[in-house]
This record gives sequence, C-alpha cells and structure tokens, in this order.
Amino acid sequence: MKRVVLFVLLSLPLMTYAQKFTEYDRKVFNEGQVLDESDVQFASDEIPWSPISPIKLYHIHDEGDETIVTFSHSIYFDSQWVNFSKSIYVKDEDTGDIYKVRGYTDGLTMDRLLIVNGCKGKNILVSLRFPKFKRKVKRISIYSPGHKDDIKPSNDRDIKVFAENADVKKMRKLYKLPKVYK
Repeated sequence: MKRVVLFVLLSLPLMTYAQKFTEYDRKVFNEGQVLDESDVQFASDEIPWSPISPIKLYHIHDEGDETIVTFSHSIYFDSQWVNFSKSIYVKDEDTGDIYKVRGYTDGLTMDRLLIVNGCKGKNILVSLRFPKFKRKVKRISIYSPGHKDDIKPSNDRDIKVFAENADVKKMRKLYKLPKVYK
C-alpha cells in the first residue's frame, strides 16, 4: 500500500504540468496578447495559490459609470493562457438584474487570449468592466456560460461559476488594489 501511495504522490506533479498542444493551440498562442511579469499586478499574499480553484473574486469598485470586478488568477505554468469569456455576467441575487461584461480594464481585447509569461506559482489580478451596479446590489453571483465566439485553448477548464452569493460590501473592502487599478 505504501508503494502505491508513494507512486501516486510522485506522479502528481507530472500530471499537473502535462499539456498536449494542437495546431489550433499554436495558432491561438501566436495570435494571443502576451503579458509578462512587468505587465501584471499581483494579488495580496493572503490569497492562497490554487491550481484546483484558480479563479477567485478579489475586489469590486466603481469607476465612473462602470463597476470593476477584479479576480485573482493562479498561474501554474511558465507560459499560461488566461481565458475570460465574452459572455461573463454578474447577477444581482436579490433582484435578478444582469450586468454583462464590457471588457478588460486595461485595453486588452476579449477576442484574443491573454498569455501570461513568467508568473508561475503566483496569483495575478485580472479586472473586468461591467455597467455600474445599482446602489441596492448586496449579493451577486458571477457566471461564465461560454460564448460561441470565445477563443479558448483545447485544454480549457471551462469554469462556469466564478462566485456565488458574494457580499458586494465585503468585496469592496476586502483587499487593497494596486494604484494602477484605482
């Protein structure tokens, strides 16, 4: 029994880092938006790094007529795709109001994948713009049902829910954002 457990433990890192690339993946990679360590902001050290649950709601704040929703995204490869769908939306759990994503905050486009280089083992911040939430919004859930025009790699995990019943007031205060996001 001990040999089996040891074998499983020793083989886990190999399984975690194995990727198969297709011609489609190479095309998507060549057309992607490349971000290096100097191009990204990092999450607070309080956020645990997690390859199992890589995307976590990090912070919410308002900017003009928009609400900015920031996620912490765990990076586990030296060069990794980061995929947020064009169909992401926020649902007000009390009223049922829907807020559809407008795009990234930093001018990147959602019609090309983000490729993050040099951030292995770190949590980066990714911020998305939404229409400004009404003042009465207290609890939200964030969904990503997928869009027919989404560009995603062949090994995409296709996460459907980024947050459930998140407390908006708490998320506005929880973590401090780097100045570049304020």
